[in-house]
Formats: sequence, structure tokens, C-alpha cells
Amino acid sequence: MSKPIESKPDWLTPEVLARIREIEYDFHVRAFGEEMARVNFLPKEERMRYLYDMIDHATAKGVNFDRPAKGVK
Repeated sequence: MSKPIESKPDWLTPEVLARIREIEYDFHVRAFGEEMARVNFLPKEERMRYLYDMIDHATAKGVNFDRPAKGVK
């Protein structure tokens, strides 16, 4: 079993962490769009509530979930 990490490296400053979060968010925007990028960074409980609301809305509009999603072709 490996030893737990005691502390962060010296180069991992709050500014570097903020830049990493910004890069990660920009990637999510490019990959999934602005709305899903925002949702991906919500706390887990809020994210799950949002996704369940999306499913409920789709069901109310008549979306049929009997067939598996095959993605974009």
C-alpha cells in the first residue's frame, strides 16, 4: 500500500489550480456544450436532480426510452 500524499507540490499554487479548472471547463464546453458543461460542474446532488428533471421533461414530451441511445452518426 502506498503512503498518502502529505502535501501539494510547491508549483501547485491557487493560481495554477484556477487555470487548470478553467482549462477543464473550456474542454467540457467544447466537448458537451455550455449547458452540459455547467451541469457537469454542479455538486453531485444538484447534478443528479437536474438530470432527473431533464428525463422527466423528456418523458412528459413523449420521448420513448424503449430503444437504446446509439449516439450521433
